[in-house]
Amino acid sequence: MQKADNNNVDGVLEKLLDELINVIGDEAILFEKFLELLEEQQQALITNDPDELKTVTARIQQVAAQSQRLEQVRISLVEEIRRVGGAEADLNVSKICDMADPERSTQLQTFRTMILDLYGKIEQTRMRNGLLIEQSLEQIQNTIDVIGRIPAQKETYRKHGGVSREFQRLGVDRRV
Repeated sequence: MQKADNNNVDGVLEKLLDELINVIGDEAILFEKFLELLEEQQQALITNDPDELKTVTARIQQVAAQSQRLEQVRISLVEEIRRVGGAEADLNVSKICDMADPERSTQLQTFRTMILDLYGKIEQTRMRNGLLIEQSLEQIQNTIDVIGRIPAQKETYRKHGGVSREFQRLGVDRRV
């Protein structure tokens, strides 16, 4: 692989690297926001606040959509850097850092570390939220099971004016 200076016509590669650094920085900010929202979602699950849960979930979806758009921009920039820099098809952050000057390389490495750290925290929080949701669904099912065991008295008339009493379950199993 050739160094960036050899293939850099009019600073094109540096401009692309700067754009990439900005996009990755924006992604890091979105990941931080995503983590904050997941923590808010967790709090809404713990406090059993359906209105807050709905609001936070909608905000999470907005951040996820923004993240997808930034990801597409980043993919395009990496492809353009690969083309301009004469790099191989499997270009990653380490190889891009090799193409960049020391300052840009340091910025990219810092963002990479930050994003990996945030991703780990996001994954951990998502798993906790999933467990909270599962526990909530189990509680609901247990409540439905208890209600289902309460007999409903059903009276019907028999011949000769007598009353027949039958009991039936009220509950419904709605598990999916």
